[in-house]
Amino acid sequence: MSTRAAHRRLLRRSRLIAALAVLTMVVSCGQATSTSDSRTALVAMVQEPGLLNPFFNDQSGSDISYAFTIEQLFQARPDGSYEPNLAAEIPTVENGAIRDGGKVVTYRLREGITWSDGEPFTADDLAFTVGVYQHPKSVALVEPDYALVDSVKVVDELTAEVRMTEPNPGYLNLFRQVLPKHEFDSTAVSLSHPQARLPLGTGPFVYTSWRTGDRITLVRNPHYWRDPELPRLDGVTIKVTPDKQATMSAFANGESDTVYFFSGDDLVDLTAARERRLPVSVRTDGEHTGSVEWLWLNHSARGNPHKAHPILGDPAVREAIDVAIDRRALVDGVLSGFGELSGSLVYAGFGAEQTRPARYDQRRADALLDAAGWRRGDDGVRVKDGVRASMKFQTITGDQTRVLYQQLIQHNLEQVGIELKIQNVPSNTMFGAYADGGLLATGNYDIMMSRAGADYPEPGPWVQTFVGSEIPTEKNPNGFTYAHWRNARFDRLAAEVTSTIDQDERRRLFGEMNTLFARERVALPLYGTVRGWAWNSRLENMSTDYWEGFWTTSSTARWSVD
Repeated sequence: MSTRAAHRRLLRRSRLIAALAVLTMVVSCGQATSTSDSRTALVAMVQEPGLLNPFFNDQSGSDISYAFTIEQLFQARPDGSYEPNLAAEIPTVENGAIRDGGKVVTYRLREGITWSDGEPFTADDLAFTVGVYQHPKSVALVEPDYALVDSVKVVDELTAEVRMTEPNPGYLNLFRQVLPKHEFDSTAVSLSHPQARLPLGTGPFVYTSWRTGDRITLVRNPHYWRDPELPRLDGVTIKVTPDKQATMSAFANGESDTVYFFSGDDLVDLTAARERRLPVSVRTDGEHTGSVEWLWLNHSARGNPHKAHPILGDPAVREAIDVAIDRRALVDGVLSGFGELSGSLVYAGFGAEQTRPARYDQRRADALLDAAGWRRGDDGVRVKDGVRASMKFQTITGDQTRVLYQQLIQHNLEQVGIELKIQNVPSNTMFGAYADGGLLATGNYDIMMSRAGADYPEPGPWVQTFVGSEIPTEKNPNGFTYAHWRNARFDRLAAEVTSTIDQDERRRLFGEMNTLFARERVALPLYGTVRGWAWNSRLENMSTDYWEGFWTTSSTARWSVD
């Protein structure tokens, strides 16, 4: 189903839901209660992250800082094009900012930008940011594009010259976040640093407090550079909630202004809520696919890089799982048809390729397992060499929609002799750091489920999350290859695609990686979401003209209330 078709289906189904009055998310059909402060937006967030600085934390919740406090040098639009944000211009060969075959890139900053504490934003901050990435004792989440940086020369207060070890096609992804040098004593930054918890930024709002498990408070940045009239709100309160369904019910009933973030099934119900005259506005993008829901398959034996997973290490098992899952039933039955089936590693942005997902075929799954020597035991669970095909199946707690398709997948695999035990965990447990025993980082899991994908139009950093050199270990605790998978050919392709600026060659390489990834079944995509957003009707100027929708400072600075 195309994204546009899913968009039309959403509208048709929402009208049906409204007509049948089965909007289960809404707990009251009476007059909705209004949100609290007239000039303060109330944003609900399910599952608070451990830290709010995405420079040091890969939980999706920390990305909310990009919406209010953290700004990027370059901002992406939904079509994959970029525009300067904190930067004065896009570096090109034509304007002289890219030289030496792409190995030298000059970044020029806008004049007059300050941090929210009034300190000037300068090229020294760019150089310091690279220094934090490069320091061996820093806990920064090392992004692949920074691995190609050799040195940074501060030319003047507003100009930094970055020399790469080789051409870096992801040069616009550098400085998605810049750290304020004046807030640090060293480039060796630990997770205990105050900036790791509540980051300072150049954005329209400033973090002032965080009551763990309750709320996070932001106020207007008096030094905001974009326009003296911005931001239009006095502040934002992020309300932490443990349960997705209760959060959506409260939002539809007018008790919050928006939710970070929405899934496809949410948008179906919320469109119906709007037609029931509840205070909800909904907008969908009929052209571009959102994030993908993935099954992360652990290829290691509890994080041991030298030993394969006793069950998932068998390619036949991975293939059997892939073909045994009825994705169409999942999308139609659980998500009301609002999802797009995809088998692609790179599904959006540059080099996107719409690989067909595996065809649902339980007979084939049975045949694959039989041929590989997995025999059914007396209880119906398959066994090979004394190993039962029984595994933990986990996602974050508090999301009942995910539980529904966990149960569907559990039933699908039970029919072919694979037992899944649902044992969901808090977000901090799933995405925690290696040193804190995070399940993904340490490889202490069997099958995990979460949304992920290309966070920006350049997919180079995304494909790097599957290279063998970035598997987290005691010696490399900041690694991010959570599948704990090694493949020399994939690693070679990933190195080539991130070191050539020949765009036709890069498309070919991404296509080859797509094919290899799908054949090896490194991780299994379940469905892609249609991009969409919803907000309380009292909010105005909710621009979704950017890759992140309205979760970007260019939009939130202009939010206002009726």
